[in-house]
Amino acid sequence: MSEDIYAKPDLTKKVRFQTGEKDENAVVFENTDVRIYDNYMPQGSTPPKLQDSTTEDQLQTNSANEPSGKKNVVRPAVMFLVLLCLLLLAVVIVLVVLWIQEKSLSDNQTTERDELQTRYDEMERLNDNLTRKTNRLEGDIDLLMVIQINLTKQRDELQKQLEMSFCPDPWMRFDNSCYFSPTMEKNWFDSKAYCEIQNSTLVIISSLNEHKFVRSFPSPVWIGLSDEEKEGEWKWVNGSVVTETYWGNNQPDNNKNEGNENCALNVHGIWNDLSCNKNNCFVCEKLLK
Repeated sequence: MSEDIYAKPDLTKKVRFQTGEKDENAVVFENTDVRIYDNYMPQGSTPPKLQDSTTEDQLQTNSANEPSGKKNVVRPAVMFLVLLCLLLLAVVIVLVVLWIQEKSLSDNQTTERDELQTRYDEMERLNDNLTRKTNRLEGDIDLLMVIQINLTKQRDELQKQLEMSFCPDPWMRFDNSCYFSPTMEKNWFDSKAYCEIQNSTLVIISSLNEHKFVRSFPSPVWIGLSDEEKEGEWKWVNGSVVTETYWGNNQPDNNKNEGNENCALNVHGIWNDLSCNKNNCFVCEKLLK
C-alpha cells in the first residue's frame, strides 16, 4: 500500500473524481483508487520542514506588510513636504510683494525727495534774489533819505532866503530890512520884548536914509537906543555904540523931573531921551540877508 502511495504517477492516465464525498485536498486519477494529496512528495525527496515553511510564510507576510507601513510613513512626509513648499512659496510671494511695495515706496520717496530738493533750491534762489533786491531797495531808501534830508535843508534855506528877501505882511521893506509898527503902546522894555518875540529888534538906525524912513511912521515911537547900562553911554539893543545921532536941541537932557530918562524916543525925526516906563508906540526891525 505504501509502495503505491509513493510510486511515480503515470501522467498519461486520465484523472477523474469519484462520486460521493470528495476530499478538497485529494486528486483522484481515473480507473484507480489512489488518492494524491497536496503533501505528496516523490520518492527519494526529503519532506520540507514545518519550521522552514512557517518561516517562509512569515517572511511572505512581513514582505506583504512592509510596503503598507512604508506607505503609511511616506505619505505624511510627502504631505508635509508639499505643505512646507507651499509655505515657502507663500513666504517668497509675500517677500516679493513686500519688496515690490518697499521699492515702490522707496522710488516714491526718492521722487518726492527730489521734488522737495528742487523746490528748496528754487526757494533758495528766490530768497537770494529777494535778498539782493531788498539790499538794493535798502540802499535806494538810504539814498532817498539822504536826498530828502538835503532837499529839506535846501527847502529851509530857500524858505529863509524867501523870508529874508520878502517881508511878510504887514511888514514893510526898506533896503535890507523889514519894519513893522504895531498900533499898541508899550513901555520901552515891553516893546523890546515884543520885537524879540517876532524875531526882530527895536529899530536900529544906522544911516540918514533909514532915519528918514523911520520918520514916516506915526510919532512918537521907541527906538532901540538906551543908556541903561551906563549913564551917558548910549548903545543900540544889539550892543553897538551909537555913532550917528539925531538928537533935538539940548538932548539928551536926562530930565530929573521926569525920572531917569534912559531910553530914546523918535518924535518926527528928532530923538529925545525919555523915561523907559512911559508907554509909546514902537518900531520893530528884521534884517534881511
